[in-house]
Amino acid sequence: MPKGKQRRTDEFIDDVCANDGMVRRDALGALCPCRNNERDLDVWREVFNRARFGGRGERDAAAHAIGTLLQKAVTNRRWRDVLKALDDELGTLMADPRSASSVLGQMKRHGHAHRGAANQALRKTRRATDLSSRDELADWINAEFELDGESRVTASHPGLDRLWRWQRHRVRFQPERRTKPSELRKKAEQFVAV
Repeated sequence: MPKGKQRRTDEFIDDVCANDGMVRRDALGALCPCRNNERDLDVWREVFNRARFGGRGERDAAAHAIGTLLQKAVTNRRWRDVLKALDDELGTLMADPRSASSVLGQMKRHGHAHRGAANQALRKTRRATDLSSRDELADWINAEFELDGESRVTASHPGLDRLWRWQRHRVRFQPERRTKPSELRKKAEQFVAV
């Protein structure tokens, strides 16, 4: 990591952990992806920590940042990578009723008509991180069908591209529907001919 980037990351963490609650709240607000492109995982882990254990203002600011992260992850690969790396933290956060309510409330305020729609958007976002690249899909096929050597499927396989488009379409237009591994396996047999 470049020295200037490390210093900025350390400053963010210092501000988020400061003794003054107003400084912490302002730092969390400044970290929101709508204002900042900070993608350091240590910084984001502290944001998730403050969403669970901070004061009310801190929890609200952290929930806003996390809600924006969830929205950006749907359309932006770099934010999706951040969210994927923080999947355990998101699961822990959403298992805590107070924190989950705060995050879903922020999502509701940002364009979702009701809390059920916010929950649906969260499921859609998490599903988007399951198989987030053609390479991961190819690795899944190779593991599922125990392919090795010359029989391995690569990301450039034309059938894999078709399967990838089908999977993306499912996530985008049917977010509440979970794709079962057996269904994905059947589509892989159809499109990739393994």
